[in-house]
Amino acid sequence: MSTSRAHLALSDHFRRAGWLPASPAALEEWLKDVVKDINSSARQRKGLLPVIEQFKTLIETNSELYMGFHRMFEEQSPLSKYVDSYMVLLKIFNKIIQEAPFYGEIGPPIYMVLHQAMNTQGGFTAFLDETLNQQFKAMFDVWAAFLDSPASCYVLTAAPGGWFSSPALASMTEHFPGLSFAEVFECDPSVEFHGFTSWDDFFNRTFREGIRPLEFPENPDIINAACESQLYNIARDVQERDTFWLKGEPYSLIHMLNNDEYAPQFVGGTVFQGFLQVTGYHRWQSPVAGTVKKIVTVPGTYFAQSPAVIGQDDNPYLRSLSFITAITTRMLIFIESENPLIGLMCFVALGMTEVSTCEATVQEGDCIKRGEELGMFHFGGSSHALVFRPETKIQFFDGFNTPGDQITVRAAIAGVSQ
Repeated sequence: MSTSRAHLALSDHFRRAGWLPASPAALEEWLKDVVKDINSSARQRKGLLPVIEQFKTLIETNSELYMGFHRMFEEQSPLSKYVDSYMVLLKIFNKIIQEAPFYGEIGPPIYMVLHQAMNTQGGFTAFLDETLNQQFKAMFDVWAAFLDSPASCYVLTAAPGGWFSSPALASMTEHFPGLSFAEVFECDPSVEFHGFTSWDDFFNRTFREGIRPLEFPENPDIINAACESQLYNIARDVQERDTFWLKGEPYSLIHMLNNDEYAPQFVGGTVFQGFLQVTGYHRWQSPVAGTVKKIVTVPGTYFAQSPAVIGQDDNPYLRSLSFITAITTRMLIFIESENPLIGLMCFVALGMTEVSTCEATVQEGDCIKRGEELGMFHFGGSSHALVFRPETKIQFFDGFNTPGDQITVRAAIAGVSQ
């Protein structure tokens, strides 16, 4: 398959995974409604939340960010007629972080607002700034507190745009043929909100017993899928340092693994990367049995895409997933497998745009079984990677080796040999 056809195929997978709007018209209509709402007299009277006022102050007192936030709007495409300045942008942020996401035809809302600005040189420069990313983190913390509160449950209904509407239920059970939502996930449809206590509680729902069982549990030479996801890329002979910002976006291990003391052991090894559905299952399961050696939380960027694809059409950020492994907010979980043919490996949870909160549910020193929970993302889908040493002779099975392949969590995706 040619590179352009591969990109089109992956774009279709991203759209079905909830990362892209159903159509440009759907996104434009949504943006038009959002801008109309933020300019209403009721919104104007309420003013900006403190965290958004802080964001405004940061932009206006930092000369580089002030320039960057002007350049990104000057350089972006004609859709900027709706979002054409940082003040409009901040008012939209102010609205979004006081609401729970609805189910509909757009992707993650803040990414939808920023995706064109991200595709400019001005945006690229600004979104790399450490202070700006700290401000994004502060803003997302405010949003996370709301999404973890009972007040966020109002979208957990069967009404149009609700998460229990027929289209939403169909999307969330797409890969569970013949089963209903209540048969797949722990919930109680007979009570309000199906028993979920918040929007985040709903989005981090758990499977019922018997759903996605561990494949080949008696075979220690099997690697099982860590996430319910779709394959993005497999790379072998990965280098310690590489030009991750150039065309082709090779993985750069020392940067992906945050200069960790364990990083040199993986030079020349293998990386397996997938991306999760926004509407899917968001918990991580261990791909191997062993001991958790180290857990590292790495602060990083939220909205920087590869400079190699800036200015391109067809959603270039979603072709930057190899690039973001070196710079995005992420969590590293190093596991020493009890199988010496596997040895030390690393699970990497990778934040994508606003979907960047990573929570480990294991601790350093824990002994874990294959398929046991490692942690979860908050606010939906994201990306993840499995990193193996060069001594690990790993072979990925058919059905788990082509970009776009559907990966069911705990499935047997690979085997190791002498």
